[in-house]
Amino acid sequence: MNKITRGILVTGCAGFIGFHLSKRLLEEGIQVLGLDNINDYYDTTLKSDRLTILKKYPNFHFVKSEQDQKDKKDKKEQEMQGGY
Repeated sequence: MNKITRGILVTGCAGFIGFHLSKRLLEEGIQVLGLDNINDYYDTTLKSDRLTILKKYPNFHFVKSEQDQKDKKDKKEQEMQGGY
């Protein structure tokens, strides 16, 4: 029988709340998939430092979200075509 490993997806894992939630879950041995777009709403160095801490846990996996970039590109294309 295959063992199914469950985990938790934490969006905004490099932000204040997402970081602390992820760290707490990791300390409890829970698998965490962290998702963040690392935007510049505030200091990206701080976000990078937080990710460095989370990446030390073997049960942490990170995915950089590019959805915001796609949304901006799509909006710009619509504006250039005269639509909204």
